[in-house]
Amino acid sequence: MIKPTRLIAALALAGAAFFFGLALGERGELGVVQYAFLAGIPTAASVLAIFARRARLSIILGGTAMLAGLIVGQQSFNRAFRDCSRGAPIVHAAIERYTKANDEFPHDLSKLDMKLPCRCLLRETILHYAQNERGYKLWYTNDRQTLSFGVRRPQSPL
Repeated sequence: MIKPTRLIAALALAGAAFFFGLALGERGELGVVQYAFLAGIPTAASVLAIFARRARLSIILGGTAMLAGLIVGQQSFNRAFRDCSRGAPIVHAAIERYTKANDEFPHDLSKLDMKLPCRCLLRETILHYAQNERGYKLWYTNDRQTLSFGVRRPQSPL
């Protein structure tokens, strides 16, 4: 029979492992590393479960939960990436409107007063934004492609 304290510890570990896997899965920018996790997590959990007699339940629950979190996170990232094909041009247009109205680029996307598209479960958006005095770049990426929008201000003559 499994002691209640061991079961509680195993469930707590599994919950933490699920959220860790979810966070890893939502990092779709990592590319091929994402697929290594899909093979590595069950392999490591299986090997550890063979050699760990007393913690076998915790290892199996933790490994299963982490793998499930990774898969859910990857699906969330893929959904957000597809959403960006429609949403990124809207954000790009909002940056242009902000720049025209304020004569400067926004410091970050929160200045746009809009709900950002390309959302994951844990991440507000997978859009990346960088700006300086010469221009800005708005982009999103996965392991195969990077799509970007940007503009440069014309250089003033000296």
